[in-house]
Amino acid sequence: MVERFHRQLKAAIKCHQSEKWTEILPTVLLGIRSAWKDDLSTTSAELVYGEPLKLPGEFLSTSSAENAEDASNFVSRLRNHFAKLNPVNGSQHSLKQPFVFKDLHTASHVFIRTDAAKTILQPPYKGPYAIVRRGDKNCVVSIRGKDVTVSIDRLKPAYILAEGNVNPTSVHDVPSTIINTPTHTPYLQARVTRSGRRVRFPDRFQATR
Repeated sequence: MVERFHRQLKAAIKCHQSEKWTEILPTVLLGIRSAWKDDLSTTSAELVYGEPLKLPGEFLSTSSAENAEDASNFVSRLRNHFAKLNPVNGSQHSLKQPFVFKDLHTASHVFIRTDAAKTILQPPYKGPYAIVRRGDKNCVVSIRGKDVTVSIDRLKPAYILAEGNVNPTSVHDVPSTIINTPTHTPYLQARVTRSGRRVRFPDRFQATR
């Protein structure tokens, strides 16, 4: 099998009629891997990778000397292409974007986050406080009768139950039902063992009638 492959490889290299066989070897190996095998009804590359290799169009169409470009022309076009390339601004992951609640634009009251050092039992938020004015980056909040400007990244909307939606139920509307619970007198019965010893069980184990 190895000798057969060597004969095929030598014959393919000789077809190029070039002494620089190292430059031709990658193209020849690509052609051998993509060659169709009648006994297997597939190619060697498809057996290994599960799909055929994609070959450039120059391998399947004949190229004339007129279409062959000069090396100097290729170098000049390559330099012009790289001269037009501009670096793309990368993203800065170190910059933190503040989180703003969606309901903050419609909420009437807010909680204010405490950024200072907190004690063990101190809550993280204070409030709720009423909003006086809104802005793009801050809000004016009424704290103990004073208007204080607070940044929106420290605010959290407070969901307060409206007073008009609460319908207290009158005591007279609820019918009073008195349930007479019968009282049971525990039935105590002395138990005597065979030896004449009296046994008394705890109250929770006594049967009732």
